[in-house]
Amino acid sequence: MEKKALTTAESVRVVEKHPWVITFPNHEDMTFLFDPLERKRYTLNLPEVVGTDVCYSKDGWLLMRRSSLVDMFFFNPYTRELINLPNSGGVLVDLDLASRTMSEQAWNEHRCAYMRNDNAEWFNLPKRIYLAEQKGELFLMYTCSSEIPMVYKLVSSNWEEINSTTLDGVTIFASMYSSETRLDVLGMRNSVYFPKYGLDCKGCVSYSFDEARYYPRKQFPKPTMWQMQKELCPLRSLWIEPPSKDILDVIK
Repeated sequence: MEKKALTTAESVRVVEKHPWVITFPNHEDMTFLFDPLERKRYTLNLPEVVGTDVCYSKDGWLLMRRSSLVDMFFFNPYTRELINLPNSGGVLVDLDLASRTMSEQAWNEHRCAYMRNDNAEWFNLPKRIYLAEQKGELFLMYTCSSEIPMVYKLVSSNWEEINSTTLDGVTIFASMYSSETRLDVLGMRNSVYFPKYGLDCKGCVSYSFDEARYYPRKQFPKPTMWQMQKELCPLRSLWIEPPSKDILDVIK
């Protein structure tokens, strides 16, 4: 009886809340929130972010940058709490990720836009890469325009390609600044969502691995690579944790 109860408990999976899209129009204090599942848009009046650029989003907070590259602050768009970061004293920190095989005795550094798969094959990556995490597991996704998104998961130091079966209910929410994942979101499973939606608010652009198609079904233009990235991931739009119910009641 105890073993059966344990098995049942292990099979129960927590349904996670999906993030929303937050969009900052240029030089305006009106900020838009969009719920991609309910397809509803809300408006926030945030004069604090006029003339700033958004850099990152995590746990409902935004990392914002003023005109100076080193003048940055954290901002909560729901509570309007603002935390200025310490002055860097003219020092700019830049992070660069690199990998090493520890068994080797020497390394030569080389930059290349290629990726190695589990078959030890190297292939070109001309597209923007999106990296996300789900309960300690890393997912890598890349695509542009109407091409099929390619998703990989890091397994024992190797990137393995995954599909609708091996995604196991994971949804990737990709953006230029930060990407997130959620598990078993009803109506959004095994998909990639982008922070691109129309003025009619009929939904975000997404790709379903189960149905092997984009929503909405449309013909994307054939512009430059940079324009194709903006088509799916606008520069001033990204994903953010949804507001709490009491905050939502105020902004309705």
